[in-house]
Amino acid sequence: MNRVECWTNNRKDFQRYCLDLSGEWIITRNNQLIKVEKDMEIPEGDTRKESFIVAGCNIINTTELLRSFCAEHHPEIDFDTEFETNKPGVFARYEEKFSDDYEEVVREQQYEALKKELSTRGYGLPWEN
Repeated sequence: MNRVECWTNNRKDFQRYCLDLSGEWIITRNNQLIKVEKDMEIPEGDTRKESFIVAGCNIINTTELLRSFCAEHHPEIDFDTEFETNKPGVFARYEEKFSDDYEEVVREQQYEALKKELSTRGYGLPWEN
């Protein structure tokens, strides 16, 4: 398995600073892993060896994820009643009551989706075995 190079060799730093792992990614000819950001210029000569999209993990702002998380971690709460899901502002009301305790779970799910996409292409992250 080939290892990609990232801006860090530490998983915790990677997860802490890469808040949304969904979208387009590039593996360059020298195995650097780059997330394509909006309005980002791809290096001249297009050094990409591969590109792929990590889909289905942009779930930070989905009410369904929050509902599922709440059912597992706060089963005493009637989610729809407590957070008035028929009105905008569900996340703000949730965070007012429980803070952002769901974000760690979201980050892990996103990380696993990226890791799986890399693995299917024969690559691994620097800190993975």
